[in-house]
Amino acid sequence: MRFYTLLAIFTFFAPSIALIAQQLPSNACELQIENYRKHVAYLASDALEGRGTGSAGEAKAAEYIAQQYKEIGLQPLGESGSFFQRFEFYAGRKYANDNFLTIDGRTYPLDSAYLPMPRSGNGKISGKIVDVGYGIIAPNLKRDDYANIKPKALKGRIALMRYPSPDNNPHSDFAPYLDADKRVAQAIERGAIGVIFVNNDAATPNPEVNLALKLTTYTIPVVIVKPGNIADVLLAKSAKKAKLTVQLNPIKKVATNVIALLDNKAPLTVVFGAHYDHLGHGEMGGSLYRGPAEIHNGADDNASGVATIIELARSLQDNPRISYNYLFIAFSGEELGLYGSNYYANNPTIPINQITAMVNYDMVGRLNEEKQIQINGFGTSPVWQIIPNLSNPDGLKIQTTESGVGPSDHTSFYLKNIPVLHFFTGQHNDYHKPSDDTEKVNFDGMCSIANLTLALLDGLQDKGQLGFTKTQDSNNANAPRFTVTLGVVPDYMFDGQGMKISAVNDDKPAHKAGLLAGDVVTALGKHKVTDMTSYMQALSQFKKGDATSVTFIRKNVSLTMPINF
Repeated sequence: MRFYTLLAIFTFFAPSIALIAQQLPSNACELQIENYRKHVAYLASDALEGRGTGSAGEAKAAEYIAQQYKEIGLQPLGESGSFFQRFEFYAGRKYANDNFLTIDGRTYPLDSAYLPMPRSGNGKISGKIVDVGYGIIAPNLKRDDYANIKPKALKGRIALMRYPSPDNNPHSDFAPYLDADKRVAQAIERGAIGVIFVNNDAATPNPEVNLALKLTTYTIPVVIVKPGNIADVLLAKSAKKAKLTVQLNPIKKVATNVIALLDNKAPLTVVFGAHYDHLGHGEMGGSLYRGPAEIHNGADDNASGVATIIELARSLQDNPRISYNYLFIAFSGEELGLYGSNYYANNPTIPINQITAMVNYDMVGRLNEEKQIQINGFGTSPVWQIIPNLSNPDGLKIQTTESGVGPSDHTSFYLKNIPVLHFFTGQHNDYHKPSDDTEKVNFDGMCSIANLTLALLDGLQDKGQLGFTKTQDSNNANAPRFTVTLGVVPDYMFDGQGMKISAVNDDKPAHKAGLLAGDVVTALGKHKVTDMTSYMQALSQFKKGDATSVTFIRKNVSLTMPINF
């Protein structure tokens, strides 16, 4: 990462910078703070119920954003003369009418007796039942539940597996082998046409069956039988044959991008984007909160970004930079996988070759006391080299990363060979939790980021078409692959030696080892950690079930603790 203290650079280069920077009124932020506050307070209010993609709350947010565009005087650039561009998306699966399970001629009711697993494939099967115990193969524990089953005994038959751990302890040595996906895959390898999991321990909760999640499905039907009569029959090994039909139909919903243009009659356009969807009540995945369902208001993520593009539109309407047109897009579906930005990039409402750059604001509401802002995509155009020399009277400190690919909407434009930037004020302990609320947002910081953007536009006014550079993306084939995690949120703004922890997730390895927010990890076992790359490389050396040590610095003292993955 590059790190620039822009105030110092500005002081040194002030004569040359003055030529490319239009000075903003000293009270510009003061005049707009209440607007920022109003936008975030509404978008992150309980009334919008977390703005889940395709939800009624998100529709209210879309109407609000469109009304702001209209009041500013922007041109609608959605469908049919509106501000809205609608698209269909996959929203999970639902039960069809013809789901049933029959054991030796007796049919059992869906829901009360059994449920399809979330990844279950669809299909209608019939076959003999083969008891495979827990379906575990654990060589280091000298356990193989298939050892006494003939090689072809499962071919064309239905595997019966006990669901919990053999010792009823989810944290035992068996834990790495209890993954349902792994156990189903092993049954499929041996020719099984279906799997029936049985929860044989009333004290063990059944796995959550959330059909709203977007999951890769198995190639065979897989169900779980709840404790009770049917479980007793199966476990008594008296059951001989099963008939099983699983039919889960896809649910399609409609979401909306909100699009407006500030038309300066220029040949090229700069896109300003921010996603306005969030996690709703956490029902579609992504939440880091554990507890009863609550509204995830998403003040920083990403009401802050939406407020920023609205106020940028107002500033550019009042104080034009006429070398470009400016397209403002509030995207939906980002939390589910960049749905809205991907749809727009493939269905643009202006010719895609007229878009010369895309600037994305995702989580810009938590500028810290050091005024650190991360700008990703710095390597996607040579012109971004002007950024260190921009006017920055608020003294923002910038870190940059080169890649145009990341977990936000700028990626969709980078993949169309468009230069991109992504403004980001960093992770925090409220990320993807109900506690990401309005009162924690730094509105002055948001205005400072908008002012830096305006200074950037001043520097671009004579640049015309911006050159595009393909970057070595952070998710390339040479990146380390790892199957374990510490369960922490890294502090991506940290530029010292090691990996600084921004937040620790409950019940994960780091939490159990006693790590705290603010600790700086310097080693995992014998593997040194000097930055994010070496941290990921170190993680890639471990697998589930491994025990090692973690070395970290806390309050200038180096400590070492045991840790289990």
